[in-house]
Amino acid sequence: MKPIRQLAALATLTALSTSAWAAPSGTLNFYTSMQLDVVEPIVEAFEAQFPEVSVDLLYSGSVELEQRIFSEIEAGRLRADVIWAANPALFMNLKEAGWLAAHDSPHKEAIPADLRDEDDMFFAGRVHHMGIGYNTNLVSEDQVPATWEAFLEWGDQAASASPLHSGTNFNLLGAFTQSDELGFEWYERAREAGMQVVRGTGDVTRGVVSGEFAVIKGIDYIMAGQAAEGAPVAFSFPEDGVLALPSPLAVTAESENDEAARAFLDFILSTEGQQVLVDKFFMPVRTDVAPPEGLPSPDEINALAIDFDWMAEHGDALRERFSDLY
Repeated sequence: MKPIRQLAALATLTALSTSAWAAPSGTLNFYTSMQLDVVEPIVEAFEAQFPEVSVDLLYSGSVELEQRIFSEIEAGRLRADVIWAANPALFMNLKEAGWLAAHDSPHKEAIPADLRDEDDMFFAGRVHHMGIGYNTNLVSEDQVPATWEAFLEWGDQAASASPLHSGTNFNLLGAFTQSDELGFEWYERAREAGMQVVRGTGDVTRGVVSGEFAVIKGIDYIMAGQAAEGAPVAFSFPEDGVLALPSPLAVTAESENDEAARAFLDFILSTEGQQVLVDKFFMPVRTDVAPPEGLPSPDEINALAIDFDWMAEHGDALRERFSDLY
């Protein structure tokens, strides 16, 4: 494994060389926890624009992807050229250890400062929200939970994906734990109320679509996509706050295809790349790209506070505490 000082020097050199790169070509190793129906259209559009590049896509759930990344680091070589995942704490840890390369993206001025690293080591590639998803056949408009406490009134008809497998749910666990109003005690009350916990986001989504669950901790773009396909589901922004989660995107310091990696990151941040995400019901990270129709603007959303530095430090203990409960 390269010493951190060498990796930091490499990151600096690669950042300074961006103006001199040749036309991208070769194979690009892309590690992501983004759903395939989201990333595949982006990969196809990128490969159409850069036909000499072949993207080798490795998809895995958030926790499994992190385990693979750290396993490769332990073995001395991180094979990914670009990483796009749901957990900001992962990128803070990778940055601190010297595994990310700085990138002076030509698109960064269109991205708010709170959606990009101050040292240009990573950028939000998308933003999504976790609030309350519900089955419209089982929950009338006047029954939609207005708060997270009201969500618990649905007892065993309420469900969540496990924070041990879902990166978004893990970050919501952190946001609740850091909240004076909700706290980790919310999960203790959820256990007492009978809230069900299933493995992943796909499992809990299928449950609310089928009517197995009436209400779930849902994700805005997934609920919108299911509704657009005719499923009896909708999404609600609870009054006491939603999780607004940026999914960071970064070039690795040891990338073996640096030119293609930087071009791919820039493509995702471009208006074209962000429009692909908007078409999949995501909020864009650029200020000059309109949000999906029917979704509120960012300044209308009450977002829960979350300290990602705290998450990076206390994540393991938080997972252990949850596993003791569920």
